[in-house]
Amino acid sequence: MIKLDLLTIISSILPDPPTTPTSPAGLGNLVQNAIEFLSLWIGRLGGIIAFIGAVKFALSIKSEEANEKIQSVLIMVSGFMIVSAVNNLDLFSFGALGVEAEFNAIMDFISRWVGSIGGVAMLIGGIMFALAFKDNNAASKVNGLKTLAAGAITSSVAVMLPTFM
Repeated sequence: MIKLDLLTIISSILPDPPTTPTSPAGLGNLVQNAIEFLSLWIGRLGGIIAFIGAVKFALSIKSEEANEKIQSVLIMVSGFMIVSAVNNLDLFSFGALGVEAEFNAIMDFISRWVGSIGGVAMLIGGIMFALAFKDNNAASKVNGLKTLAAGAITSSVAVMLPTFM
């Protein structure tokens, strides 16, 4: 007869606990191991939440109430978002040498192109507004001004983007 107790089950599921660090590099490894451990279990909890939401959605199909279905889909999507966020933790590691400079270069590239697109939108809006005078069409004038304003806002965002990096 096999005797399984709770401690045996938990110790077979959980990885070995990290040892006490003796150097600063060991402390970094301890932190990395803790992050990996927590991300593993938070991801598993996210999967359980998604499963519960899916079961709740399946059971709510017979119901005519839309609120119950929406709530169950939101629970399911929340679980998937948790799993996705935990599985993509590498996206947030900008501390390595050179990665921050690469990120800034990419953001500068995006900023230049967004500014150019905003300028083109302003040009198109200005042309639309100017041509609307020919037809004396108020709706076309408004659309031209809206396009011009949208281009100006887009260019402004592109100019402000380096402020947040």
